[in-house]
Amino acid sequence: SLNPAIRFTRDGPEGSGREGIMGPRIRASVGTPVTLSVFVRDRGERDQYEVPSFFQVGTEWIMHQGPGMIDFENPIITGRQREEAAREGASGDWAEVTTQATFSEPGDYVIRLRVDNFAAPDTSFGNQCCWSNGYLPVTVRP
Repeated sequence: SLNPAIRFTRDGPEGSGREGIMGPRIRASVGTPVTLSVFVRDRGERDQYEVPSFFQVGTEWIMHQGPGMIDFENPIITGRQREEAAREGASGDWAEVTTQATFSEPGDYVIRLRVDNFAAPDTSFGNQCCWSNGYLPVTVRP
């Protein structure tokens, strides 16, 4: 299994692994929801095994740092939940993932998106092969 891939625009630079990739700065206002969007995909190379080549990825939006609280809409969606919603496995194509984030205080924040492929049988939470980080800096004004 390989780390899932992350992009902040459909054709933008790709990052993976625990060091991840930094996205563009987002501007927001206290109390006003802002849409955060990324593109993700499983990069599994499982052709030699008797399992599907690709699996739906799971995502978790996390406040990495900042002065206040962040309220995320649907902060955690597992790969298995995505499979059930789509009624199919993954194709290896890029999928857009979004959330709404509402900030309680002004200041500078960093949001981390953890993307995993834990739905695959060759992965687990303890394996560094199986998740990637994306980081979004956010400046929040009053």
